[in-house]
Amino acid sequence: MRARKRVWISTAAAAVMMLWAAGCEDGGGGLGDGHDFGVNNPAMHIALGDSITQSGYPAILAAVLGKPVVNLGVGGSQSSLGASRIAGALARYKPGYVLILYGANDVTSGQPFASTIANLRVMVQVSKANRSIPVVATLTPMYGSHSLWAGAVIALNGEIRAMAASEGVTVADLERSFGYAPHLFEPDGLHPTTAGQALIAQTFLSVLK
Repeated sequence: MRARKRVWISTAAAAVMMLWAAGCEDGGGGLGDGHDFGVNNPAMHIALGDSITQSGYPAILAAVLGKPVVNLGVGGSQSSLGASRIAGALARYKPGYVLILYGANDVTSGQPFASTIANLRVMVQVSKANRSIPVVATLTPMYGSHSLWAGAVIALNGEIRAMAASEGVTVADLERSFGYAPHLFEPDGLHPTTAGQALIAQTFLSVLK
């Protein structure tokens, strides 16, 4: 199974690389050009999130970037865990970039939007104070047995975009990247397939490049 998974990741990374190459013909600079990273390593990325992060996209993104993307995803976690972990993660890894994808478990557990946004804001502000560049993702859509929360995901994504705009940080807009694409999700309608994970990686890549 491990060998098969490596093949899937390699195939997904190759697909992302093709998309990246097609989008880089304008020769534009990347996020963070001219930024003072302080003591942080501009090549280091950390990915904070729940099981969607834990299950794959950081490895695909790292393969395409040719730079480390440390997977700090914890299955079942809510944004409150990210807020409590951010300072320690920054101190340990000294990342140039912090990729943040939280909120799915907040939604399914009925957490108030205000609480989720406050936690995301903590992660953003602590990263900025550390001279690391945060990138906040909107949530992927929900289908199947999770379609009950589909409307809440859309509403929370609006709040995430507004928070990011108020903080002046970049959004990796997964909701817009996925559009209506239930075929990119496992039967549970929550976790992306390998192709879905590749799309998450490509969306982060598109704002990092």
